[in-house]
Amino acid sequence: MPAMIERAILAAIGNGGKQRRNSGKFGASHRFMPLSFHKESNMNHPLFASGTRVADDPVARLDAMIADARSAAIAADAEVAAISAEIAAIEPHPHAHGYTAAGDCGYSSMTPQHFLPLAGLLAQPWSATLATVETIRQEQGFDYLLKAFPSAFEALGDALVNGGARLIDDRAECVDDDLTVLFARKPMLALGMVWRLFGFHRRDGDAWVGIFAYDADLLTLIGSTERITATTMFGDALAMTVATHRIELSAAGIRELHKRSARRDAERQASWAEVSENYRLRGSWRGRTMTKGQRHMMHRIEAARGLPMPIATRRGASSDAIADAGGNPRFCSSGEENA
Repeated sequence: MPAMIERAILAAIGNGGKQRRNSGKFGASHRFMPLSFHKESNMNHPLFASGTRVADDPVARLDAMIADARSAAIAADAEVAAISAEIAAIEPHPHAHGYTAAGDCGYSSMTPQHFLPLAGLLAQPWSATLATVETIRQEQGFDYLLKAFPSAFEALGDALVNGGARLIDDRAECVDDDLTVLFARKPMLALGMVWRLFGFHRRDGDAWVGIFAYDADLLTLIGSTERITATTMFGDALAMTVATHRIELSAAGIRELHKRSARRDAERQASWAEVSENYRLRGSWRGRTMTKGQRHMMHRIEAARGLPMPIATRRGASSDAIADAGGNPRFCSSGEENA
């Protein structure tokens, strides 16, 4: 019998069963015995044995938190992958592919008049055609293979026009428009849509830029691609190589596009430097409201360089702040920010 209960019973007997009711905090009452018994039970019969008491181990808690974080990261990655797959399954407007390809054609000095010659060139056997284009590129010092295409059109003559017309007829099902009709309405778009005949997709635009900017042996890269034979059309060979080496070529394309942007930025800076100093420092433009582009640029500088930019509402003060901070961090020489 627990000692506390035993003492209470003996005390009651000694008083002839007439134990005086106390009014203090610990006075005897009908609640006292169960409370005492509960306390005594907990002391003598704990719920957990002393050797098995759950310890508050910081290392164990940290391991559990790390495991939970890893599980959450895995679940998040799976969710992102699922959403990305859904987005990839959504096809853009059919003309989006043509506009993307047309932009690169325009950069390479192609015009709408090259509509049929381009189709004819891409329909030629790949090896000899690539050799011709590569020779022109080297002779004229082009840094981008597609820039050599207009000269190749001239070198190969009118035969390309007839071949291009046949190709467009043979692969009419590859596009949603009649390209000859589209050419009459939107010539430059039709020029870009020629690439669609060979499976061009705008999501692979970086990789297509990369194959024309490829600085190694493109002949070997294409020749080593599976299923490409000596009779494979030039356009098909390019498309198959892009599909096989998408990651490598996309990286090359991103670098090429970044270099173009850097050149455009340098040209803008040089053009602005040629403006009279009086206008640059005291022109009326300085008092106008800052542009959205300036605001975005200042935010970008803060994020890339950790430099708190001053609060400026006028166009001149914003321009000065951006210049003092080193300009666009995207094109800085230290490589703080890429692309």
